[in-house]
Amino acid sequence: MYRKKYYTKSFPLFVELAEKSYKPATTNYYLGEISYYKKRYSDAIVYYKKSVGYYDKASYMPTLLLHTGISFEKLNDDENKEKFLNALLSSYPNSSEADIAQKHFN
Repeated sequence: MYRKKYYTKSFPLFVELAEKSYKPATTNYYLGEISYYKKRYSDAIVYYKKSVGYYDKASYMPTLLLHTGISFEKLNDDENKEKFLNALLSSYPNSSEADIAQKHFN
């Protein structure tokens, strides 16, 4: 359902997985992504933070950092936006997410 962008339907399924502690880093990442795409930026940040707390070396980390930075931007928190986008640029400089992050500094 998530891949088909049925975010409203997939959200409770990921909540259930999180409650069962099933792959908590990945589950929280997807909860963050759903929140991000539904423009619930404060919620997205909370889920992203939980995901990083479980595992900070995941393959989705560049996207997580980018979307966290953009979420802070949407919440008018430029200080935290810059922290996350700088972390993305320094840790994953050759990623497509880093290219997008550069545009958010202008």
